[in-house]
Amino acid sequence: MFDKEDSRNRYDDFITVRFLLASKMRPLLLLLLSDMAYDLNDFREELDKPSASILHGLKELERINLIKKNFKRYSLSSKGVLCSASLKKLFMDLYIFEINRDFWLNHSIESIPSDSFRNTYLLKDSVFVESDEHNLSKSFTKYLELLSNCGNMEIILPIFLEEHLEIILENLENGDNLLLITNDEVLTSLRNSKYYGDLADFSKKGQVIIRKVDYDLKVFLTICDDFMSLSLFFKDGLFDNSCFILNEHSDGIKWAKTLFEKFFEKSVRVL
Repeated sequence: MFDKEDSRNRYDDFITVRFLLASKMRPLLLLLLSDMAYDLNDFREELDKPSASILHGLKELERINLIKKNFKRYSLSSKGVLCSASLKKLFMDLYIFEINRDFWLNHSIESIPSDSFRNTYLLKDSVFVESDEHNLSKSFTKYLELLSNCGNMEIILPIFLEEHLEIILENLENGDNLLLITNDEVLTSLRNSKYYGDLADFSKKGQVIIRKVDYDLKVFLTICDDFMSLSLFFKDGLFDNSCFILNEHSDGIKWAKTLFEKFFEKSVRVL
């Protein structure tokens, strides 16, 4: 059922955030107050800005009930506490895009559900491994090295890679499990390959599940017990194996699992 009240609250939150971000001063003041109360001298010392600019920003925040003044000290209102927390999370989410701007601008991200970008701060400890003119396979070699010690595997596979599959089979022989999501094109290549019989045998043992989606995949995602990796396609449709986002922290793995679940929900089992 459509919730008019919830919709209105979301709209009000959007207007508030837009108002805050339209100024450099307003978000700075709000974030400073999220830690402690300040007086005007504290603000001047922290921001190195004239009193007139600071006071103007404070009055604007007071006008929309985000801060309150008690004698000469300013602090957050209850609404301001919530807004400050939302603002911090927004900046954290944007951080991963800012530090690797070229990667995100040069690659297609249309296949990643939009709500997955709300928690990109979980990728804050990621490492971007890029190949260079001295080592064209640097990033993919690093990925395969991690994969070879992977353990249980959850993979979104948009391309057919023999070397990749050989390592997967080695892991399966060591008793690990594989949950694979792919598309019709890759599935056809798998079925025509020398690897499919082994995958089918492991499936009978309960170690392999293969699922497929009915659309083009533009995300190459691998999740293991102790790392995740993400690689994307260029905007012209070519797969880029020269750069991987690697993360060996629990937060990064958590983000990847949430993304994987989005694709899992739209897939059907084929093996």
